Amino acid sequence: MTGFERGLVAARRMIVPIFTAVLLAGCVVGPDYQKPLLPMPANWTGQKPAKAARPAQLSKWWQRLRDPELNTLVEEAVAGNLDVATARARIREARASYRQSAGTLFPSVDGSGSATRNKDSTSTSGGTATDPYSLYQAGFDASWELDLFGTNRRSVEAARYGLDASEEELRSTLLTLVGDVASYYAEARGYQARIGLARRAAASQKQTAVLTRTMAQVGMSTAADVAKAMGQASSTEADVPTLEAGYAEAVHRLSVLTGRPPAALNERLKRVVPIPTPRLPVPTGIPADILLSRPDVRMAERQYAQSTAKIGQAEAAR
Repeated sequence: MTGFERGLVAARRMIVPIFTAVLLAGCVVGPDYQKPLLPMPANWTGQKPAKAARPAQLSKWWQRLRDPELNTLVEEAVAGNLDVATARARIREARASYRQSAGTLFPSVDGSGSATRNKDSTSTSGGTATDPYSLYQAGFDASWELDLFGTNRRSVEAARYGLDASEEELRSTLLTLVGDVASYYAEARGYQARIGLARRAAASQKQTAVLTRTMAQVGMSTAADVAKAMGQASSTEADVPTLEAGYAEAVHRLSVLTGRPPAALNERLKRVVPIPTPRLPVPTGIPADILLSRPDVRMAERQYAQSTAKIGQAEAAR
């Protein structure tokens, strides 16, 4: 057998296991994730069919209320809220887990190196001489785990879907936070308006009670009319402390949402301003857009995808 023939036989012996390993590496067990498709109505109930509209742009919906103070409070809440900080930390954790899982698909390389400085002593006729010299050492090691049944790839899929779910969790937290800030802010402004109205009504009813008493003195009214007028004024005036307590509670909740002490916004929101009203018409979109834009729905879908990938990961690890 010539040298060429021996080399050909050796090459064939190497190709067979390599080809087999490649085929096995392409095998991924477990179900592949399929995004669920749900039939959705094209219009809201009672709405006439219309031409297809673009999806509603609701990413910064609170700006349609045209209130600069509310816009500032939303920005401060996003920056200082502890729930948002926790959700962001979970995203960083999921991103690190994804990178770690993705690293298993590639070869791992280890390297080491060292250097030493030594001296040798030699005896001569004139005494002892030292000859310094340097010694360098380097090591290199590479390894790769063959992913025969797709364990690592399913792990990467699960980590990727987990990262997506963490991002949707952050969006859900932000959506809830912004909604609470806008709700409590509008509630606080509403209490301010009701407090002012109650005080004006109580003052007017007191004047009516005085006038009724004067009329009773000249025989144009009865004592029952006087008592009724005074009772209405007292009842309206008694509502003011309850309204003030509701206003203080709304402001305290706003302060906590922005990451501050409960009384931090008392002076800042003391000035009475009108209740914010949205710019009409309010965009609604179609039912499918509203459903698919909900972070909680998107997060549940990503968690479902992650669980599907974990099924394949568990089957491959058996």
